[in-house]
Amino acid sequence: MSAGVKYSGVSLLPKPQGRQRWMVLSLLCLLALVNNIDRLTLSISAPAMQSELGISTTDIGLLGSAFALSYAFGQLPSGWFVDRFGPRVLLGVSVIVWSLATAAMGFSYTLTALILARVWLGLAEAPSLPATNKIVTQWFPKKEQGIANASWDAALKVGPAFFTFLLVWIVATYGWRMMYFLAGGVGIIAAIIFMAFFRDVDKCPRLTDEERDYIRQDGVPVHEKKHTPWAAMFKRQSMWGMMAGFFCNMWVYQIFLVFIPLFIIKQFGIKFESLGLIVSVPWIGAIIGDLASGVISGKLSERPGWTTMKAKKATIIGALLLQAVVMALLPFNGMFGQGIGLTVAVLLMALALGFNGAVVAHAWSIPAEVTAPSTVASVAAVQNFGGFLGATISPLVAGIIVDSTQSFTLVFLISAVVSVIGALIYLNLVRRPIISSQSAEPQPGQPLQEFRK
Repeated sequence: MSAGVKYSGVSLLPKPQGRQRWMVLSLLCLLALVNNIDRLTLSISAPAMQSELGISTTDIGLLGSAFALSYAFGQLPSGWFVDRFGPRVLLGVSVIVWSLATAAMGFSYTLTALILARVWLGLAEAPSLPATNKIVTQWFPKKEQGIANASWDAALKVGPAFFTFLLVWIVATYGWRMMYFLAGGVGIIAAIIFMAFFRDVDKCPRLTDEERDYIRQDGVPVHEKKHTPWAAMFKRQSMWGMMAGFFCNMWVYQIFLVFIPLFIIKQFGIKFESLGLIVSVPWIGAIIGDLASGVISGKLSERPGWTTMKAKKATIIGALLLQAVVMALLPFNGMFGQGIGLTVAVLLMALALGFNGAVVAHAWSIPAEVTAPSTVASVAAVQNFGGFLGATISPLVAGIIVDSTQSFTLVFLISAVVSVIGALIYLNLVRRPIISSQSAEPQPGQPLQEFRK
């Protein structure tokens, strides 16, 4: 292994010959794109489904919550399976099964059938992000994990940002059922591509020795035989802090994912056929926020006295506070009238989703900081379980509020408060490791940075 420079006690090798890790990241981005298109279909089809099936805004929120709740509880076993059996097969099969669930939505004619299809989708998607996070920790050194996680999380937003107009056109031209059939078919094709080209880091013949050394520069083995007992994770303050902080951020994210089209139609009277470009702009903001935050945290980690953990926490806390400000301002778009008010609302939503994406990307990088490689998928899955409890509650609460008040004002103000609470949780609770790569137990009161040295 060649010599390198040091930041915060960690040797950093120069950039190697070989870019196989970026090819792997491109495959993860492809699956992330398909993943969020399948989730986005509900918000795009909601107005047409309400018209055809006679369901309410509360029912739409219930469908969003049905997915999120099954997805949340599916996290608990899926993280363990990913750590135990590896991410490749589990991720590939997961994509195929959730694509079939998406297609099943097109065959549903009752609210009960729709709920069952959404539960199926949530359970099938459960292994996807823990497996993706596991692959990132195996294929990237810690310094690059922030930008790698930001990249696949940005890819999650590419569907809403650049394919919404296509989905709206399909629904307007061929009906909402055809949209679900096509989305399911695209997912199966993506799964085949992934399985054909992805290999685990220790089985990839195209990986050079120099790039392998660069990936493993943190001095932590990629594969370990030890596994953390689940009870040990739930005894750690940081685990509860990660769950609760992510709960707050996903509360806001799921409201946008489910309700942006309905909000714009209700607030500004926009026709469904004209939604495409309008509802795309907020998700473009999410992509920019994701990628910019990855660069910012990478630069912060190179500052003297800064660790990668400190940089990621600073990024998360700052983004949550800025998200709170934007959510508090969003109800006041009506002060500018219908025309300018729509522009202001769309730009504010773009900012909010940009800050939200910055939190998501770096929340997924935190597990590699607080646990061993052998348990990173389990810790990430438990964190995501907490996050999607928030995503379960918020759409249903929002639907009830909108049906009762005919306004999204209270929905946005509650989201601002929840964002501030999330920032305080990350600041005060996510401080100590859950388990170290050497399986040593942190001493009470010992800060994370000291423990990791």
